[in-house]
Amino acid sequence: MTNARELSQHGHVFRPGPFHRQRAYWLDGVVLHWRIGSSEGHVALTDIASMRLNLAEGTNSAARCVLVEKTGRVHKLSDIYWPRWTKQERRYWGRLQRRDATFRGLTFTLARRLKKANPDAVIQTGPGRGEWLATCIVAAFAVAIVIGGAALMVVHSRFEPAATAFMALAAIYLPILWPVIRSGGPKPLDLETLHNANPPPD
Repeated sequence: MTNARELSQHGHVFRPGPFHRQRAYWLDGVVLHWRIGSSEGHVALTDIASMRLNLAEGTNSAARCVLVEKTGRVHKLSDIYWPRWTKQERRYWGRLQRRDATFRGLTFTLARRLKKANPDAVIQTGPGRGEWLATCIVAAFAVAIVIGGAALMVVHSRFEPAATAFMALAAIYLPILWPVIRSGGPKPLDLETLHNANPPPD
């Protein structure tokens, strides 16, 4: 059950998928607390080794934040909330929500406090290296399909509706993939670039 701490100025409640448990993260000084379903825990910011914040701006993808503790434990935050079939949320069931304000309020403040609490922590922005490489590979295949298909039809002087439709489908994906490719993968996060409409105090 959501409590006042989770809904505080530095709290964020999310549910990344329709079959996931509700999750909540909130800051209390230099300690990050979390709740996943009925399980709770906390970690001192000094024990967080890295943070990667991907706001996915310019795309329709979810904003995400990945935290890795020194022990290797991974925390994955998202701005997505899938309403549950409960008395309070039933009327919103099936309609995806984007909780951008609370996501930014928590992660922006977390990044600033983490930098102060643990100067050695790696703080990055953008997609993960694996995601970036996979996107580049998919884009390369899409380009090869479009160019290769067009070349074959020219060589054989024959128009193939089915092949053309497949080529068009591949071409449609390229603008969607481009923002991820353009990002160049994970990069150091400049805390001065973090701005939200109503930034909470550090």
